[in-house]
Amino acid sequence: MIHSMGNDQITGIKSGRASDQEVIDRRAQAWQTRPLLRDVYREYFDQMQRHFASDATAATPYGTVVEVGGGSGHFRSFYPQMIVTDVLPTRHIHLAADALHLPFRDSSVNNIVMQDVLHHLALPLRFFSEAQRVLKVGGRVVMTEPFISPVSGLCYRLSHPEPVDMDAPLFRSQSNPVGEDPIAVIGSGAFASNQAIPTLLFFRYLGLFQRRFPHLSVIHREVHSTMVYPLSGGFSKQVLLPRFAAPAARMLERMLSPLARWMAFRSLIVVEKQA
Repeated sequence: MIHSMGNDQITGIKSGRASDQEVIDRRAQAWQTRPLLRDVYREYFDQMQRHFASDATAATPYGTVVEVGGGSGHFRSFYPQMIVTDVLPTRHIHLAADALHLPFRDSSVNNIVMQDVLHHLALPLRFFSEAQRVLKVGGRVVMTEPFISPVSGLCYRLSHPEPVDMDAPLFRSQSNPVGEDPIAVIGSGAFASNQAIPTLLFFRYLGLFQRRFPHLSVIHREVHSTMVYPLSGGFSKQVLLPRFAAPAARMLERMLSPLARWMAFRSLIVVEKQA
């Protein structure tokens, strides 16, 4: 069963030519050799950190911060105080852990961070049950995920190795309200995915999500990244934007922000546990 896997644009998905460990190592190498990619993701990390729940009683400003699906550990280079977990035991993480069975006590975590992970979870609603259990009241899940807009949906379908299924069922049927939720991803193994999951959960079916989790409130939804991210090539595609041209591209991206709902490639979602 598929549980978690960090980040997108995985080289060698389902190719049979690379082990999971090799794929993670390739991502670590790409991180070192692609400066524009690092710039893009550090903007995401900064944006996510601004939404962390604070904890005045803890030794660090944001209390216990757990990254789920840490992959090759890039967020830790930005925020070293976090506990990095992933279902794959690698040298880049602190703890091998299943996102659907988090090894933390009830009400013990201030922030759960996920960068391109939710769309790799076979049972995303089971993960949110776990998040609801381990988060303190006021604690948050902060995640950056793909967003399926008309423009990005076309690009993802044509050029991205991960599938997009906007018709995937995420919730158990009304005729079987106590049954298991359906599998939301396509494929098998750690790299199975469906990039549509975040858009379905937090935009198309937000009302269903809130009814399922009355103690989890979606307090922030934002769509962004219309130009620089897709032109960066991610971790495996050809880089289409020279780094020196990135400031001009970001300026154009800001000008296009009113069209983000139709052009955006990414979403920032913040879910908070209520009393």
